[in-house]
Amino acid sequence: MNRLRYLLTICFILWAAAAWAQDDRCIAALDAAGNELQVLCVGQEVTIKDCYDKADDDKEYYVFDYKGGAIPSPSTTNKKHTYTAPGRYKVLQIANYGSNTSTDTISKVFEVKAVPEPVFTFQSCANGAVSFSVSNPEYDVYTYDFGDGQTQETDGKTTITHTYSSQGSFTVTLTGRYKGNACSNASSQTVSTLPLLDEENPTQLVKVSVLEQSANGSIQLELAGLVPGYSYTVEQFTGDVRQPYIQIGEIQGFSSSTLTQTIQNVNTTDGTWYLVRPVDACGKVFINSNIVSGISLNVQPAEEQVELNWEFSPDFQSFEVYRNGTLLQTLRGNATSFTDTEVTCGQTYSYYVVGTGTDPQGDRYTSVSATLDAEIISTVVPAAPFLLSSYNLSNQVELTVQLPDGQQASAVVIERSINGAQYQQLTQSQQTSILDESINRQPACYRATFTNICGITAPVSNISCPVLLSAEQQTDGSIALNWSDYAGFPDGVGKYTVELLDENATVVASYPATSQSFTDQTRSDELPVLRYRIRATSQNGRGISFSNLVEIEQSALAYIPSAFTPNGDGLNDVFEIKGKFFTGYTLQVYNRSGNVVYEGTEADAAWDGTQNGRELPAGAYAYILTLKTSFGTTKQRTGTITLLR
Repeated sequence: MNRLRYLLTICFILWAAAAWAQDDRCIAALDAAGNELQVLCVGQEVTIKDCYDKADDDKEYYVFDYKGGAIPSPSTTNKKHTYTAPGRYKVLQIANYGSNTSTDTISKVFEVKAVPEPVFTFQSCANGAVSFSVSNPEYDVYTYDFGDGQTQETDGKTTITHTYSSQGSFTVTLTGRYKGNACSNASSQTVSTLPLLDEENPTQLVKVSVLEQSANGSIQLELAGLVPGYSYTVEQFTGDVRQPYIQIGEIQGFSSSTLTQTIQNVNTTDGTWYLVRPVDACGKVFINSNIVSGISLNVQPAEEQVELNWEFSPDFQSFEVYRNGTLLQTLRGNATSFTDTEVTCGQTYSYYVVGTGTDPQGDRYTSVSATLDAEIISTVVPAAPFLLSSYNLSNQVELTVQLPDGQQASAVVIERSINGAQYQQLTQSQQTSILDESINRQPACYRATFTNICGITAPVSNISCPVLLSAEQQTDGSIALNWSDYAGFPDGVGKYTVELLDENATVVASYPATSQSFTDQTRSDELPVLRYRIRATSQNGRGISFSNLVEIEQSALAYIPSAFTPNGDGLNDVFEIKGKFFTGYTLQVYNRSGNVVYEGTEADAAWDGTQNGRELPAGAYAYILTLKTSFGTTKQRTGTITLLR
């Protein structure tokens, strides 16, 4: 190192005098095989050397990316280097030449180029022809290996075409390299030649559907027999002999032989022919598909009927007329109109027509018109509605108005009569189901009418009177039930049924009734509250109406002992309350002085004859028992209990 510093010092002192033999000094970049390189590549290891070996290897130093300024003092004689990024790099040599120990520096700028993977695109055309283009022409020279034993060199700036002698898939490799350097990069793709088109079995236009009928409408095509790799033009018949068909769309980039394609901005006001033609990437046009006509539909509503007319170009074998997606009629292929009389005022119906035919190859094709709506007008008075009334479990009357088939209401009016008084309007709305929450268990009858969306009011409905039930507990404990007759079923009431419900509104027992009264002798020894209602069933069994719900509270049954003996023998050791038909209780026990010695509920331990852990003396103690019923009321019992020891 000291010697190197000495040499460098001498170099700067003698810089002006060190011009001898400059023309014989140079540096070169060599590859691994020792070949001199004019262009360097990223990732390539090169050796930098004195061109003429005038400097000894151990006195030859290099700075591989010299930026100018002060001369650095390299510490190694390494002459190999690999550049990792493209650009222009100045290589500085610091060397001792000759026996006179003169030290000198020379430099050379090398261009380092990137070696990207070459990118190419291709287009397959008919008859085995494939055109190739380089997408990133950075190399000086490109070589295609077409995968069939043939190669071709190109500058990468022009498109070349190669013709394969057989059909199939081939691995094409493109190699790019720079002049003056052996480094290169390559990429490969699988290239498939286009299959041959079978002109005896051309593409089939299976279905033409007009999605929107207008001057800027749209159509949908269903196709079969497509050949991937080709594009297809969609064409419409013009009727002009100078240009019979015009292109209205293009289909490309598909991978299946079948396809559904929508074409926008098409004049679909007339029923005219459509076809598709295959075209390869080189612009060659082949035999077209079968020809299918679109259908132009006109829908005109009249008095309770709809008139349909349609236009088309031959040939169809039959037509099908659909309303709201349901087939109405099948007609011959020469039909052009249909009248629908099975319609209802105020309703909106959707119509479309489907034509079917057979192409020259014997394949069936279909054409579907656009779907058009028609709102029906009428002056016919609709039939009366049917009204059903029934109590719910909250003792509200549920009123349901059933409109005649096909009718819609713009307004429904329900009237009510209480205790036979004149009918008064209860509600007016578009709803066909309402609640009468203000009836308060009074005998009531209802009737209804409606105005349809054509503005015509129907006659008044049937009179509907829900069953009104009353119940009373007899002195013998039985429950006497009485109810009014139900009015409103067209065929009358077929039967009445008494239903007993629990607190969850589940029917736990039912009894048939032959009249409008019933006495429940059995009662239930499990339900603290007896809940009764009447179910009225029509003669045909399809109509059901319920009465109001009546609740009868059963008397609380509490077993209270007269004495207890807290002697630990397991028998009658505590004063406890047992029974049913109550939800809870509070028990207070008093001594002779009137002081509370025990107070507890059903959740506490029973009284064991102690107070604060101290045994109380035997004798009589007074108590007050307060029971809580399921209705939320309280009932009180008093008496004495004898403590025995």
